[in-house]
Amino acid sequence: MKHKVFLGSIIAAVAAFVLYAANIKRVENAQLKVVGPKTSKIEQKNKKKTKAKAPQAKKLKEPKVNSIEYSNHVKAKSGSDRKLVKIIKKTMGLDDSYQVVTQDLNDSKRFAVVANTEKAHNAGKVMQLYLLIALYEQEQKGKMGSKTAVKIARKDKAKGDRMLQVNMAYGVAYLREAMLKGSKTASNALIRKIGLKNIDSVVRRMGAAQTTMAKNFNGDSYGKTTATDLAKTMIGLYQGRVLNRQHASKVLSTLASSRNRPQLVKGIRGGVYAIGDDDFATAIVQGRGNYAISVWSSNNKNLGKQINRWFDQKHK
Repeated sequence: MKHKVFLGSIIAAVAAFVLYAANIKRVENAQLKVVGPKTSKIEQKNKKKTKAKAPQAKKLKEPKVNSIEYSNHVKAKSGSDRKLVKIIKKTMGLDDSYQVVTQDLNDSKRFAVVANTEKAHNAGKVMQLYLLIALYEQEQKGKMGSKTAVKIARKDKAKGDRMLQVNMAYGVAYLREAMLKGSKTASNALIRKIGLKNIDSVVRRMGAAQTTMAKNFNGDSYGKTTATDLAKTMIGLYQGRVLNRQHASKVLSTLASSRNRPQLVKGIRGGVYAIGDDDFATAIVQGRGNYAISVWSSNNKNLGKQINRWFDQKHK
């Protein structure tokens, strides 16, 4: 009995071994079929969906005043003087958005345009420049003069302005000086008298393509402009665009006599014709070198002095 059990165990073991060997051989001889992307409909479908939903490159938003920018956002126009660009970048830093334009008035190839924003921004006092040019163009055409008087209308009156009274007539020269001293009522009366269409025409002929004038100066913004447009306007005055030499000189003389000079030109000696405030400012400076400069930034405290020093050294 024991022998039969032992014999049966041996037979079972041999049979199991034979079956195991047969399975091994079958696996070794089998071909592994790999399903690639071209034969898998599911994977092709997923691939198409993935391609269709590929994320698009994000567009850089225009920076805001006081927002932190990065050096790769700052661009210099092709042809800009490298040393001037270096001075501007170093002075303006990376903590503010800005537009800076400066141009040698005696050498068209010597300039710098550096900015990390190109769009037009809200502007205050600097927009009076276009109103002044339009005013003197009316005089140049013989439509207005020293005897011209303008009666203040109720719609001209700006809130809180006590310099001028409604229904009172004032001479153009007086209104011009009142405007430069901060009277919004005077500005509104001049806009109405000159006509907004005539002012817009001056803006376009000066080459200020991105500049728009407000209908009145009752708000905080008197319009929108760029540093490039302001530079074109100042250079246009210097070159006799729109106004002849006599009337262009009157505009510049008006700017020179203004006591409230922008921070941009504080401490600069020589002939300085400037207008603006802490955000937007533009000027023509006549010293050792003659140049125009315009800036939009909340941080232009030292820029004017740095640029002026560079031009002085170039013309020693």
